[in-house]
Amino acid sequence: MIPRRRLGHELRRLREAAGLQLVDAARRLECSPSKVSRLENGQGLPKLRDVRDLLDLYDVRDHRLRTRLQNLATASQDEGWWSDHPEAWPPNLGSYISLESAASGMQWFSGFAISGLFQIPEYCREIFRNNYPSAPDSEIDQLVEIRGRRQRYVLDRLGDLSVTAVIDECALHRVVHSQGAMRRQLASLLDVAEHDRVDLRIFPYSNGYNLGIQCNYVIFTFDNDTDQDTVYQELSGGDRFSAQESEVKKYQDIFTNLLSKCPDQKSSLDLIGKVLRTNYE
Repeated sequence: MIPRRRLGHELRRLREAAGLQLVDAARRLECSPSKVSRLENGQGLPKLRDVRDLLDLYDVRDHRLRTRLQNLATASQDEGWWSDHPEAWPPNLGSYISLESAASGMQWFSGFAISGLFQIPEYCREIFRNNYPSAPDSEIDQLVEIRGRRQRYVLDRLGDLSVTAVIDECALHRVVHSQGAMRRQLASLLDVAEHDRVDLRIFPYSNGYNLGIQCNYVIFTFDNDTDQDTVYQELSGGDRFSAQESEVKKYQDIFTNLLSKCPDQKSSLDLIGKVLRTNYE
């Protein structure tokens, strides 16, 4: 979704800069103007050959720009690796992964469980097993595999992506799967937090109630003018996305307030270590 939208934005900009109409581009591609319009709106699946022809038509000679746009066309073809997913998976999976795979920043709050991005397989499997009790083991295995693939992709992007995560302290104490799994889960949290692009905070019991802990949510931010910052809310009645500026700002303000009431990262990691030693060793 996002690679296609970015590619379409660039193709429209280049066509207009070249002083050409949709019909001119369509003539070059030997197609209808509506097809070119769909490509520019991020709705059509771009073929690499068509993108090359349009770049030639628009007299784009910048090698780096040509390479970047052709890479976007290739990435657009790769979108949807998750499409063959279990029926139990939420229908908005594609939108979520598209945002997750392209954002420059993520602000993540998780209240009742460890954030999905940081879950180890045992912990993750138990969560899915409880969320989808009637699903066969094969589907649960597939759900765990998909989440693991997402985790690897996001962690591989940490050079370009920054993650700020707040986890409520209750998630550290709630035993998911087993004592041994919790020991490994908290140890994994400490390992992930060593990355300089991850800011992990714990909202402690001692800080009482905060508006920010009413539901799990993620704020996706982008460092370009093409993509809109978006908030995702994980609600019991159904997940919800919003790119409305006022809604995103509301959650950014809530998250900023929540973060300001958390101890710093070192103190948060010390708290994780204390719970690990006290509860799970």
